[in-house]
Amino acid sequence: MNDGREPPPPLRPLWMLAGGAVVSAAAAAILVEPAPPWAPTALTAAGLAAAVAAVLRPPGGGPLLWFAAALALVGGRGLVLADDRLGLARLMADPAVTLRVRAVVDEGWTAGRWGSSARIRVLAASHDGHRVGLPTHCRLEVRGGAVAAELPPPGAEVEALARPRAEPARPLLVVDSPRLLASPGAVRRLPLARDRLARALLGAAGTDVDRIRAAELAAALALGRRDLIPRERREHWRRSGFAHLLAVSGLHVGIVGGAIFLIVALGGAGPRLTRLLALLAVPGYALLAGSAPPAMRAALMAVIFLGARLLGRAVLPMAAVLLAVLILLLADPRMISDVGFQLTVVITAALVRWVPPLAAALRGPTWLAAAVAVPLVAQLAAVPIVAWHFRSLIPGALAANLLALPLLAPTVLVAAATALLAPVATGTAGLGLEVLHRLSALLSWLGGWARGLELVPASLPLLAAPLLAVCGWLALQSGRTARAAAAVWVALALLLGVRSLAPADRPAPRVAVLPVSDGAAVLLADAGAAVLVDAGRYPRQAAESLADQGVRRLAAVVASHTDEDHIGGMVQVLESCEVGRLIVPAQMTADAEAVPLLRAARRRSVAVVPVAAGSVVHAGSLRIEVLWPPARNPPADDNERSLVILADLGPGAVVAAADISHSTERHLPAGGRLHCELLVVPHHGSRGSVSEHLLDATSPAIALIPAAAGNTHGHPHPEVVSRLAGRGIVIRRPTRDAACGAAWNGSRWVAFP
Repeated sequence: MNDGREPPPPLRPLWMLAGGAVVSAAAAAILVEPAPPWAPTALTAAGLAAAVAAVLRPPGGGPLLWFAAALALVGGRGLVLADDRLGLARLMADPAVTLRVRAVVDEGWTAGRWGSSARIRVLAASHDGHRVGLPTHCRLEVRGGAVAAELPPPGAEVEALARPRAEPARPLLVVDSPRLLASPGAVRRLPLARDRLARALLGAAGTDVDRIRAAELAAALALGRRDLIPRERREHWRRSGFAHLLAVSGLHVGIVGGAIFLIVALGGAGPRLTRLLALLAVPGYALLAGSAPPAMRAALMAVIFLGARLLGRAVLPMAAVLLAVLILLLADPRMISDVGFQLTVVITAALVRWVPPLAAALRGPTWLAAAVAVPLVAQLAAVPIVAWHFRSLIPGALAANLLALPLLAPTVLVAAATALLAPVATGTAGLGLEVLHRLSALLSWLGGWARGLELVPASLPLLAAPLLAVCGWLALQSGRTARAAAAVWVALALLLGVRSLAPADRPAPRVAVLPVSDGAAVLLADAGAAVLVDAGRYPRQAAESLADQGVRRLAAVVASHTDEDHIGGMVQVLESCEVGRLIVPAQMTADAEAVPLLRAARRRSVAVVPVAAGSVVHAGSLRIEVLWPPARNPPADDNERSLVILADLGPGAVVAAADISHSTERHLPAGGRLHCELLVVPHHGSRGSVSEHLLDATSPAIALIPAAAGNTHGHPHPEVVSRLAGRGIVIRRPTRDAACGAAWNGSRWVAFP
């Protein structure tokens, strides 16, 4: 790489083309209104004209013309896809909208709370006879008692009437009944072949538990079938700093392609034949691995580089990266928002630009310096992007990846070889699984460096995105500017870690309803302590909301009962916050659904405190009295035996009533014991909650309803809202107010916002 102030002349047009493509795709991604119908055609014509002018202008065209050409060409395509996104968003705003979808099942079905889901590749979608622009890859969830074994297998084409949920960029297609899903009988061979290889792997494992786990891992590493690995084990790999290993990406493509190149070359083949075989094998492996977008992007870069060398053209690695970026964004400008695209491009470009100078600066043997430089550059390049998208920082990941570097290539190669051998040589494949098990056990042991601490950073300011983009762009150039920009990038990465450790001040008592998408999560805090009551349905939302509020330490976490919409995010809270104790109903310690939570508490050395009516727990400066359920003969229904607590915040009290209904509210103690200033409304404000008895006993000034926009059941019910308002009670609810609650202003409780 040239170390002067300007990029090498052959790269200048590519830098401008890639830059124009990135800017145009980013602009299309943030459009909030559809463009005029003539705009895409006009931009495409302008882009072609600019490209012709750039080619005709010697030598090679002016930089601004190349930039304008890519800007207009990608912009024309981007406007079309932006119209698709906005149209889908309008449809999703109506919960009754149903789409007719034709798709291919890409992987196996995974059982969940509401049904079975699988990843699909969308072939076509329509609504009322009009085309709907769905993303190519979506998840399809079949409800209504769907059994995974009875649903269409991988490779089958399906037709479904589905409701689009979640967000337009990554929609979840919900089919309410298996009767609304049909399989016409057509089969796509590639997903079917992947499924047969995966089944052959499991067959080669026999009944040995370790080999079965190794077979599941091999299917993920070689075939992209992560659905075969239980969620808890996937989380274990993520917390070990090896999440990138489970998702087939440029790492896997590089390892497999490099191994094929080396084997063919050692076999005596000439350079031309070696490149030709590698040129065929790399995209073939990417297709066999499920056509995962990161793998296909990496394969495209490899094909550009190898193809040029095969034609006798000298190609700089950075040129292959830039050309791949241009081609990918011309094909689908929506990729600019995809975290996989961002990580693939940024990490690959950073490795090309910074590994050679960093390895040269390190002392020691060349191979050792390169072995240290590669994971160091990759990790530092990825940190801000991962923090932005996944709200996760694992400080020990760098050390874990440095130690595990010699094991990554053997692990991927053994998995790929075993997957290919499984259908034809079961015994040999079984030995391969044994080797893979030992490699994965060693990787897991090395990952212990990382599992001890995960930080959930606060949301980054909006200005952070353009700042990171500019710094990243400049850091990939050459000269002093690149070194300064790289230093700023690294400083931002370090700042994220420091910022994630800094707790916020809590000057006054407050109660906040966290805006989790579904379920309940309520923060009780004063100047001396904070307690979280429940944590919503989704794994990370409560932890991310706590990080946004600067809460890193919790005196206690209260799990009211085992419903997923109350404890789904609690394991992540235990993993990423310093928690004093976990308070649970006494009967919950024997509930199978609580096992992952109790296991996480034991792993994090968090004391588990079983409680029942009459228990009093002191969590820092907060006093928590348990009002329900009774220790003996609690109700059989999980909702009706959920915890009801009264927390004393000093200047007032709050009652949090979990998911009880009218029938249980009548059994709560009457008189002054229930009086409070703040009431966390039971069962998210459903129609069967908040009886007159409860309101008479509590007499709250402020009612907080833990129901966020998009919740599954459309809470709160209008009758409940009307009943509260009729008593003059101030109401706050995330469905209307987003993050909301009440705070003590020194003389009285005031609702916010």
